[in-house]
Amino acid sequence: MAAYGTLAIVVAFTLSSLSTVVVALRFYARYYLVGKLGPADWVMLAALIATWGTPVLNYYQVQYTDYSTTIDSKGNLIVDEFKRIASGGLLTMWIFRLNYIINHLLIKTSILLFYSYVVSASRAYYWTVRIMLGFNIMSCLAMALVSVFICNPPQLSWDGDVFYKEFFGIFPTQCINPSPLWLTQASYNLATDAILWLLPVPFFLNLRAMPVRKRVELVAIFSIGIVAISASAVRLSVTIRWLSGFDELGLLFTSILVWSQVEQHSGIIAASLPFLRPIFRKLVKKMIPRSPSPEFKLVPNISPQGPPMPPRPPIIPSPVATFGSDESFRPPPTPLSPIKPEMEMFHTV
Repeated sequence: MAAYGTLAIVVAFTLSSLSTVVVALRFYARYYLVGKLGPADWVMLAALIATWGTPVLNYYQVQYTDYSTTIDSKGNLIVDEFKRIASGGLLTMWIFRLNYIINHLLIKTSILLFYSYVVSASRAYYWTVRIMLGFNIMSCLAMALVSVFICNPPQLSWDGDVFYKEFFGIFPTQCINPSPLWLTQASYNLATDAILWLLPVPFFLNLRAMPVRKRVELVAIFSIGIVAISASAVRLSVTIRWLSGFDELGLLFTSILVWSQVEQHSGIIAASLPFLRPIFRKLVKKMIPRSPSPEFKLVPNISPQGPPMPPRPPIIPSPVATFGSDESFRPPPTPLSPIKPEMEMFHTV
């Protein structure tokens, strides 16, 4: 368990750092290259800050899975030490569940706020996004309230004495079974992720005013969200196995922590990558030099750092012999007579 716990902590801090870099590049592109920061950017920043609480929680969750100190030298259980460790583990799990709900609320809200700006030209898509935004906020708040008050009073959720009595068949009447809440959260995230990432695809494909190449490019960018959908599907599968028995709770605990991190950060990264397009375009311009224009071939040494150009000869005709010619200027052989004035022509007639 110690090795797997270390893996969970390393994955947590690595993914959090990667998401931080991506969101920082997003803010750089939006502020310095585009010159505009919107509500979707600030909500995503709040989501990033909230997700940084998860690796800290994972660290303490792994620490409270070590029950080696609860057994004395004679192999007897030290009840007070067992209750202390159990209480710490239950408290970190209670905070983790609430933090998990808030993280997904902020990530999905940021994505939907961006959608409402993009699809504002289509009334049907705009109201679809708005309805989904309201549904996401209300449902996540409802799950957060259930998570907080899963026991009445809430501190019974991490009471070590209550947990110890469950081994003797004494279950608290003031608490409800948390398993349905875990399954509801995992199923909800998978369903909303699938709808969220597939929602803009028909809209982009129907943008007749945009070239087909750009439409396909936008669809490809937003298809990165398939990674977030896949992560939610794997986490749902692990959650079902995790809740299938008491032994599975210990064996798959680290897997729940790892896939919860992957699910959250894949959403943050996939939602921020479309905003990094100005940075990619700037890098491409620097790495791929522009092809020289025809002027570069016709008129050499245009650069001011090059040698000075010789004076260009005038294009107008000259009355003197051209350079390299030994002939002098000759007037036309049959000079034209001057045209008579118009009035003189009338008098002659």
